[in-house]
Amino acid sequence: MTKQDENHPKPSLAQQDALKRLDQVEEEKRKPYKKKKEPVNFRSIIMTLLLILILGLMIGNYFVH
Repeated sequence: MTKQDENHPKPSLAQQDALKRLDQVEEEKRKPYKKKKEPVNFRSIIMTLLLILILGLMIGNYFVH
């Protein structure tokens, strides 16, 4: 043991429990600010592809006639 370890006695069970609870509270406070991964929305992908297809057909018809 070093001299610093002797100056800081081991925390009691109550202190350990309080520190654990403090960590839990801090984690809960950070939860709303964490970035959430959103699942892939297949409907928006299909709608985008459909829009591209329609625009492609419209532009294609414009140059054909």
